[in-house]
Amino acid sequence: MVQQRAREQQHAQTDESRAYTPAVARSNTTDEFFVDAPPARLFAELADAERMREWWPGVRASNSGGRVKIRAPGFRRLARTVRFEARLDGLRPGEGLTWWLEKGELRGRGEWWLEGFKTGTIVHYYLDVERGDRGRARRVTSAVRRHRWAVRRGVNALKDRLENRR
Repeated sequence: MVQQRAREQQHAQTDESRAYTPAVARSNTTDEFFVDAPPARLFAELADAERMREWWPGVRASNSGGRVKIRAPGFRRLARTVRFEARLDGLRPGEGLTWWLEKGELRGRGEWWLEGFKTGTIVHYYLDVERGDRGRARRVTSAVRRHRWAVRRGVNALKDRLENRR
């Protein structure tokens, strides 16, 4: 009897705590790249949307008033375009920057860290997001996978350009 009351109280506490924390699907991921270029050079390329068009294949990017709008090609030829609008924040020249994803399939934070290593830079891209205002029919994991693929494609193209591979 005492054990049953204890379980009921525990169950009631659990139900009360759920009422105040809505179940939201979130995703946290990290991607890392090595680029044989100094951190300051990478920062200049990542922070300016006008420059992104020069190195990110197929991207349409614009920058105005501390915001960046990006449309990047999807994974396959017929895949939907990856679109998002982000507020630029935490600009740390030579060290990194933060994209606050506010419009698109994902909402949250995309943070770039630039870590000098030997003759180049280790680029860390940390993504902490939840479902955004578009693409409600798609699972969060699918939207995250598409976003990460588009970012990786862009960073690898930037790497090729800065390392004179093209």
